[in-house]
Amino acid sequence: MSSLPSLVRSESLAQQGYSTIRRAIRDGNIARGQVFSESSLAALLGVSRTPVREALLNLYRDGVVEIIPKRGYRLVELDADAISEIRLLRVALEQIVVGRLCETATPSDINELRAILKGKGRSQEDMYSIDEAFHICMADLAGLRQIRRELLSVRGKMYLIASGMRVTSLRNDKVVSEHAELVDALERHDCKTAKRVITEHVERSIDAFVAARAQTVEQEPMERLA
Repeated sequence: MSSLPSLVRSESLAQQGYSTIRRAIRDGNIARGQVFSESSLAALLGVSRTPVREALLNLYRDGVVEIIPKRGYRLVELDADAISEIRLLRVALEQIVVGRLCETATPSDINELRAILKGKGRSQEDMYSIDEAFHICMADLAGLRQIRRELLSVRGKMYLIASGMRVTSLRNDKVVSEHAELVDALERHDCKTAKRVITEHVERSIDAFVAARAQTVEQEPMERLA
């Protein structure tokens, strides 16, 4: 580990830490098998151990990190059965969300989703962030707060499947078109099509993660979190 952006006070430090560590896992900046501590992360984030501890406990509850007694934390290793379960759970959650939105989506909701797909302040190269913002926004618009939380948890475990691999370079164009097709279906309140599109979208994404995982080479030691 070398450096981390210091956290600001405009939002919960624990929430910022949670988001920052998730991104680090996603981007492969924490190596599989490496044990890391609250103290080391707190020093890099420029905060006390308390918000870091809360962030790590939330990631533990998500099933993303495990606690190593008297040593610290490390990333959870997922086997084939766990990945299969993640696939089933992610599809089920997303179908509930789009099913609700098919009934409740307003023109304003559709405009909000389309704005996210255009980037809305993000680089189009950062498809991970755009994709997560899109799916979490759907849960928010549907008013499904607990499912929103479960989606964050499941997505965190997805990042473990192929941490650091350039999955999005293989999926970017397809993800964009699949998102657009889904929003079109929601705008028409076409629930059958929306559920088909979201199921295919999730399964293709997980297939891409699994394919990338199969090509994973030995990870570099943890050098930074960004």
